[in-house]
Amino acid sequence: MRRILSAALSLLLVAGLAGCNWRPAAATVNGAEITTADLQEDLTLMRESPELAAAFQLSIPPEGEPVPSGVTANLLTLRIAEAILAQSYRNSDKKLAADQEQQQRAKVLEDLTAALGSEALVAKLPPAFVARLTDRFIHSNALLSDVPQEDFAATVTELFGGFEVTVDPRYGTWNSANFEVVPDAPPAVGGISSELLVRQ
Repeated sequence: MRRILSAALSLLLVAGLAGCNWRPAAATVNGAEITTADLQEDLTLMRESPELAAAFQLSIPPEGEPVPSGVTANLLTLRIAEAILAQSYRNSDKKLAADQEQQQRAKVLEDLTAALGSEALVAKLPPAFVARLTDRFIHSNALLSDVPQEDFAATVTELFGGFEVTVDPRYGTWNSANFEVVPDAPPAVGGISSELLVRQ
């Protein structure tokens, strides 16, 4: 009877995993997951908006062609940085007032419009992506804008070093010294610098 129950339980587990199409997280930041769906969402957005990809210095291949490991590593690095900045901001005493946040969001939209060259292109971007972009600017500005240039690198090191980051080996490894995902293969042309991660 025990063997029958064990076999039945195994079948249920296999069926359940197959039904939900489970995949491991692309990365985690202090246990919070960045999913493969998140990564695919960013890749699709960059592919559909070449101007946006160019603004982020990313070379995205057409649909159906292999995606260079450097591209996914850069997109994942950006997601990890956003998660670290968001968690740090929530736990800090440097939160901006509502009117200050509104000013910062307007500034990001101005910069994004200038980078893409068209208000119409910005209007086509998913609201969730624009919110992520503005949040990252607000968080980094609140946490780092008053840091002297000579102390900037050390402050970023302290900020990012306080988080436990894991990366699925499919996408590379987390370089805790440079705060980036390093792909197994050489990265594609173009990349996301640490300055771009925390400052616009």
